[in-house]
Amino acid sequence: MIGMLVMAAGVAGGFQHPTPTPNPDLPAAVYRERRERVMKALDGCIGLIAAQGEVSGITEDFRQDADFYWLTGINEPGAYLVFAPKAPFNKVTLFLKARDPEEERWTGPREPISPDLIDKYGVDKVRRGSPERTLEGAGANHECVAIIAPPTLEKDDRGDAELAARVAQRFGLRVVYKRSLLAEMREAHGPEEIERMERAVAVTRAGHEAVAKGSVAGVSERDVQTQLEYAFFAAGATGLSYPSIVGSGPDGAVLHWDKNSRVLKEGDLLVVDAAAEYGRYAADVTRTYPVSGHFSPEQAKVYRAVYQAQEDIMAAIHPGVSMAELQHAAEESLRRAGYLKDFIHGFGHFVGLDVHDAGLYEKPLPVGAIFTVEPGIYLPDRGFGVRIEDEVIVTATGYRLLTSAFPRKLEDVEAWVAKARH
Repeated sequence: MIGMLVMAAGVAGGFQHPTPTPNPDLPAAVYRERRERVMKALDGCIGLIAAQGEVSGITEDFRQDADFYWLTGINEPGAYLVFAPKAPFNKVTLFLKARDPEEERWTGPREPISPDLIDKYGVDKVRRGSPERTLEGAGANHECVAIIAPPTLEKDDRGDAELAARVAQRFGLRVVYKRSLLAEMREAHGPEEIERMERAVAVTRAGHEAVAKGSVAGVSERDVQTQLEYAFFAAGATGLSYPSIVGSGPDGAVLHWDKNSRVLKEGDLLVVDAAAEYGRYAADVTRTYPVSGHFSPEQAKVYRAVYQAQEDIMAAIHPGVSMAELQHAAEESLRRAGYLKDFIHGFGHFVGLDVHDAGLYEKPLPVGAIFTVEPGIYLPDRGFGVRIEDEVIVTATGYRLLTSAFPRKLEDVEAWVAKARH
C-alpha cells in the first residue's frame, strides 16, 4: 500500500497542469452581439427558441444544443429565449426552469434571479418558468412571428416552433419562416471562436503525438486510445469532440469503428480519428499511421491518392465556392486515381460548437467558415483503410490550414513516427 501511495504521489508530482489560453468561457458581450444580429434579422417579428439539449449518464450530464448555446452560453435544460423587437424595454428575455431545492441537492445549486444574473447573461430580463405570459404581451404589440427553430421532417415539430405558430394564430399575426437563419449566422466564425478552435487543434496535436509514439505492434487499439485521450486532457482539453475512433488493419476500413479492441500487428495501418474540445468548440483530425514505421508499396499508393485528393480539394477552396462543389472536386480526384468506389462518405463537414456543425452546403462559403477536408479510401478486402482529415478556414484570398502542425505527406508521417519513437 505504501508503495502504491509513493507511486501515485510521483505521478501527481510529475504532471504538468496546463494553463488554459484562452479562457474557455466567452464573455457575455459576445452572446449579446449575436442576439442583436438575430434581432435585426427578425425584421420586427417576435422570435422564440428553446433549449434542445440532451441528458446522458447516471449523473444526468446535460449538453446544450449548439443553436441555443451559440445564443446564450447556457448549459441547462428547460430554458427559452424570447425576442420582442418592439418591446419598449425587455426586448430579449431569458427564461430558466424553476428552481427545485431537492433536485439541487443532487445536481448542485443554481443561482437566484438577480441583477447579477442579468449581467452575467447579458439579456434584458431573466425569468423562470414558461414564456407564455410574455408572449401574450408581445403578441398584442407585434405584427408577425418569425419561426427560427431549425427545420425538421418529423411528424411533430419542435415545441418552440409549435408555440410560435400558436401565438401567431391566437393574435392573428403573420408567420415568417427563417429556419436557416441560425445555421447561416453560425457558419462564419468570429475571432473569439477561431481562437478557441485553434486551441482545440493544438491540444489535439498533443494527443496525436502520443499516437505516433505508441502505435506499435503488440498494443491494443484501446491502449492507443487511452494514451491519446490522456494527452488531450493533460494539454488542457475541456472534453472530447466525439468518441475516439482507433482502427487498425481491417478495422481501419470501417468508417466509424468504435470497439477499439484489436491488437496492432506489424504491417498494419492504424487510422485514428480523434480530437479534443476546448470551451465547447470542437476539433476534428484523422491521421493514418504505419505500425511498422513505413508504408508498404500498396499502402503508399493508396495514401498518395488520398493525399492528392486533399490537395485537389484545397486548391478549389475560395470565398464563394460551395461545399457541394468541393465534394465534386474530391470525387473527380479519386475517380482519376481509380478509387472512387472506395470513397464512401462526403469530403468534409462544418466544424464549430459541434463536430458536425451547422452550415449551408449548397450555398457559397463565407470568409470565416471552418470545415474538414477528409477524403478516404477503404479496402476491407485488402485489410486496411486510409483517411487524412484536416481543418481549414476560408480567408479572403483562399484558405488557411488550421492543422498545419500535423504532418500530412507520406514521408513526413514516417519521419514523425520515427522521431516520436526514439
